[in-house]
Amino acid sequence: MKTSGIYIFSLFSFIMGVTACSDNDEVDCRGAIQTIQTQLQESDLLKSSAVEGDNYVLSFETKTVELPANTVQSLTTNPDEWKSILTFIDGSSYTIPSVGTSIDKLVTNVIVNPSGYNPLSAYAVMNLPALGRMKMIVHSKDGHRTPDIEYFFKSIEKGQTVTILGLYPDYKNKVTLVYTDKDGKERARSTIHIQTEKLKNPTPPKKTNVVPADISRMEPGMNLISSPGESEADTAIPYMIDADGEIRWTLDWVNHPELNHIDIGCGLSRMKSGNYLHGDGYRDKLVEVNTLGEIVKSWDLRAMGYSFHHDVAENADGKLLATVSNISAKLANGKDIRYNDYMIELDPVKSQITQVWDLAAMIDSSRYQLTDPSLPGAAFGQTQSNWAHNNALIGIGNDYLATIRFQGVCKFNHAGGVKWIISPHQGWRDKYQNLLLKPLHADGSPITDPDVIAGVKSGDDFDWPWGAHTAVPLPNGNVMVFDNGYGRNFVLARFDDQSLYSRAVEYEVNEEQRTVRQVWQFGKEGGHKYYAPARSGVQYLPQTGNRLFCPGMENNLSDGSTGGRVVEIDPATGQVIFELEISYAVYQRARRITLYPDNL
Repeated sequence: MKTSGIYIFSLFSFIMGVTACSDNDEVDCRGAIQTIQTQLQESDLLKSSAVEGDNYVLSFETKTVELPANTVQSLTTNPDEWKSILTFIDGSSYTIPSVGTSIDKLVTNVIVNPSGYNPLSAYAVMNLPALGRMKMIVHSKDGHRTPDIEYFFKSIEKGQTVTILGLYPDYKNKVTLVYTDKDGKERARSTIHIQTEKLKNPTPPKKTNVVPADISRMEPGMNLISSPGESEADTAIPYMIDADGEIRWTLDWVNHPELNHIDIGCGLSRMKSGNYLHGDGYRDKLVEVNTLGEIVKSWDLRAMGYSFHHDVAENADGKLLATVSNISAKLANGKDIRYNDYMIELDPVKSQITQVWDLAAMIDSSRYQLTDPSLPGAAFGQTQSNWAHNNALIGIGNDYLATIRFQGVCKFNHAGGVKWIISPHQGWRDKYQNLLLKPLHADGSPITDPDVIAGVKSGDDFDWPWGAHTAVPLPNGNVMVFDNGYGRNFVLARFDDQSLYSRAVEYEVNEEQRTVRQVWQFGKEGGHKYYAPARSGVQYLPQTGNRLFCPGMENNLSDGSTGGRVVEIDPATGQVIFELEISYAVYQRARRITLYPDNL
């Protein structure tokens, strides 16, 4: 949230037309004024007044102030203006902030799309009579299942600019503004209406459909879709969709002077600050933006010798973890470039790289066999230069978890020492065999079938991840992965092959015994309707324990089109809690997040 300046004044600023009583007056009007000024706090509003004996008693929200009754001529209250005029017997007057009935006149301005990059946002500029907080409610459409969007801002200034998020496009939105004291006790509220425009081209999704499900058990929040636009060469368009399939937030950077060609990579991720972090593959930068799409800070990777691809995230220690390519890195022949195989840790305060990891020095760069130029989609295939295709990096305790599309999932320490690899064993040279985890059956017994171990066939209760994306650690210590299924069992097939499938899969790793066991999966039974040969992701949802399964392209949708899905599953029952279809869409990642960060 932005503020429009600090408007903290003492009550001296409310004195209007005060003519002080002379020093020789028998009645000390000046003393009465000083009594109010000394005792009254800027967070207090006048509630009522009464004459009690020789005193004129002013009752404020937190205290009472007593004046000599013979100094006061009258008190006139104007609740619409949130003020009272205290007139003294000499004719002088003093303005006191007072409890009002409506905050309509406290809203001095409403600005739709204040940044120019978020058409579903607005500012409500407030001029408050006393220190307090603001609460905002964006009401859902009648008959919709998505709850009202509510947010209680932390600012306690008199001058506030309330950031309103979650407006519907092309709609007269009903928004309630609530004014409270510093402790959150309501003083008054008002309803305003904010008309938004129809989303202009490029429009995020062309069509959405919510498949009937038990959304009462959903994880709260919106579905953040990180779309690359019409193509990966287009301007990225992240957007959020609610439980009814309505777009409620989007960033349109088409006319932004620096982000007009932004390559979203794997999309936005929320930082501890409440801002968003993402990578710009067009200009090779890491960029921090606020909820309105404005740049807060950026880091030039190209100047550091690297280009950006895929993923960037904030680690628990505040460092930035990014997947990059070393601009000068070459294959072993010393001639051909290699890419998508470096990772960095960057200190965002110092703008310095603090650690570099070269996957070619950690795992087997000679292992490349998933390519067939005769097939459609050959661009998705592995090459000598693109031997790894690292698409995600995340912290796991004091270590790190890398998702390497053509090699598997790798855990390593800060020094770059590899601890284990989840990968089919075929093709790895002898020096890497001790890093490969040994697969187990569901009952914990060793898998002995050499074909399952090698990966040339799938087991009944175990399979390796293929073309994987976004491995994430779970609270129970396990690892969940989006198993795209691309090149499963080392067999490449046409994208329209109905035998193909993608899944979310959870693995239990025993580091001491060097084993891996498959303990849960979703998607295999759905077959080709969930198949996404690339992109996509999974997410653990902490409030409910549900899992988000997000195949981001080429899904067979219920209307006969293709696109992406966002599916929420109860892992205990396997029940689908929520399913969103996005027709003709391609997206890198989908995440369930709250519309507002915690710290506005």
